[in-house]
Order: sequence, then C-alpha cells, then structure tokens
Amino acid sequence: MRRVSAIPNISTEYFQRDGKWAWLGTVFMLVYLSTPAPAAQVRVIQGQMVRLKLHNVLTTENVVKGDPIDFDVAEDVVVATHMVIQKGAPARGKVLGVKGAGKRNAKDASVTFQFVSVRSVDSQDIPLRARPDKHKKAQSKETEVEANDPLPGYAQRVIGAEKGKEYAAYVDVSATVNVSDTVAPPPDTQKSPAPLPPVNGPGPIPPPPPTPPIVVQEEPALVDFNSNPPGADILIDDKVVGNTPSTLHVDAGRHLIQLRMGGYRSWTRTMRVEPGSSPFIRATLEKE
Repeated sequence: MRRVSAIPNISTEYFQRDGKWAWLGTVFMLVYLSTPAPAAQVRVIQGQMVRLKLHNVLTTENVVKGDPIDFDVAEDVVVATHMVIQKGAPARGKVLGVKGAGKRNAKDASVTFQFVSVRSVDSQDIPLRARPDKHKKAQSKETEVEANDPLPGYAQRVIGAEKGKEYAAYVDVSATVNVSDTVAPPPDTQKSPAPLPPVNGPGPIPPPPPTPPIVVQEEPALVDFNSNPPGADILIDDKVVGNTPSTLHVDAGRHLIQLRMGGYRSWTRTMRVEPGSSPFIRATLEKE
C-alpha cells in the first residue's frame, strides 16, 4: 500500500497560495539587481568654471526681457578624474533687459542676461552665475552679462552676440553628482625597471635608476580684470577665459593679456604674474 507522506510540499503549497506575491517579489529582485549603482559621488564646489557656447545668435531684435537663452557646454568639466558635466550638455540663461531695440543708431544698444543652470551627467540642473566669487547681493549688477557686439552681415546695425560665442560661467551652489565612469585614471608614474639580461657568473651591479626630480607647483595668482566699458572678452595667451569684470586664477609666469570688445580697439599687455600675488588690471578701451 502506498504511504502518504506527512511532510507537505512547501514550494507547491506556497506558490499555489501566494503565487502572485512570489512572482512580484521575484520581478522586483531582478530589477533591483540589474540596476547599476553609480560608481561614485563627486562634489562639485561653487566657483567651478563651466565654458559655455551661445547656441543661437543673440540680438536686440530677436529677444525681449524674460526670454530664455540656450547655451551648449564647450568642454568637459572633470573633477577628481570624473566627468561631471559633458561637452555639448545644455545650459540655460535668461534675458534681463534689452536696450536700443528698433533703433538703428542707438549708441547704448545691448542685451543684458544672466546664466541660470547647466545639466550634469546625472541630469541635475546645477545653478550658474557670471563671476567666480559669489556676490552677497543676489540682484547685483555683477551677476549680469552684457552683449553689445556689432554683428556683421545684417542690413542695418544690429547689436548682440554671435552664435558660438564663448562665455565663462561658474557653479553657483555646490552640488553632489552621481558619476558612472572615469575619464582618465591617474597616471602611473612608477614603472617597473626592465629586467636585466642574464649573465654568466658574478658581474658588476648596475647603478639604480636616477630619482626623478620633485616638481613643486607654484601657487597661482588671483588677478582682478576690469574694463571701461565692462563686458570685454578676457584672453590669456590667446585663449578666452572670461569677461570683465572678473577675478580669475592665473598660473605664475609671463602671459599675454588681451581685452577685446566689438567696436573698440584691443587692449594688449605682456604681464609677469608672481606666485600667490593679487594684481589688478584696469583698462580703458578706445573706440575704433
């Protein structure tokens, strides 16, 4: 006679009784295990520079106060070997005022705007400002950027900024960014010496490889740039690094300093910057 086991089939009874919940639990675990966790969290401190390019031409004739402005990130922003803001990521600004719209020969025509935010690699909108140092008054004129370049190629005199013009913006509030990849691993400065060829019998011991010299990096200077009128492009060694007025970190050494603005002669000086110094530049631009 067949004996019936007194021990129930637990798995069968479980799935018959709570099959729906077991199935949902299994799906949840699979989704949880397949979701990649971020490799690291990187802190982006306020004052971090972000290079931006104007996405469309900006003129006194195509915008009004309150209009949004689109920018593209001009180069990757890397913090501690991690890319936190990718080249080409979107950034936003806002028009604060327009002068001289519809006036063909207005001398004070300009578009004034401010930076708003930039998109990080984890889709955060990180707030931006126009200066590296945070101003105490949020509504200060120093948070504004003025675009007043004459734009060629138009039937009448048009003032603003051409598509692709670069600006230096700065992170306004520190943020933590979840990153998933490393841009560049730290360089491997210690290489194993090449193995010596075998010798027959004892021979002279080769001298140890020379120790590389220790390079001490000099402290950069903090240079204050101002121009009359304000809003000029700042170029250091032919590279645009910001707009006046700005206070920027500059490596010690000899540099070619230029201030440029449409309709004005370029201001050019060769300057030697001492480590840890705080020089200031005051330039009055002459009209062409």
